[in-house]
Amino acid sequence: MTRNLYILESHKFTNDNVEGTFVCPKCDGVFIKDFPLDLEGQIIEFKCPVCRSSNEADLPYKQIDKREHLEGDIMDIEEEEEGFNDDY
Repeated sequence: MTRNLYILESHKFTNDNVEGTFVCPKCDGVFIKDFPLDLEGQIIEFKCPVCRSSNEADLPYKQIDKREHLEGDIMDIEEEEEGFNDDY
């Protein structure tokens, strides 16, 4: 059985997840769905919340420069927390 792909209209990465805005190929319903960050770059199957049909989505990878920037931010926060704990 051939599966249809959801059309990924936009996506946003956070520290914990990937938020995607999808369009269903069967009903043209537009919806937002969150996925764990561990699933980035994978093709996953889920049901459309509008028409309940099963389709696949190709989740994007985070760009390397954004990933390095995020890791730098996390290290800065950890250093600030250490300084805060030393003060109190």
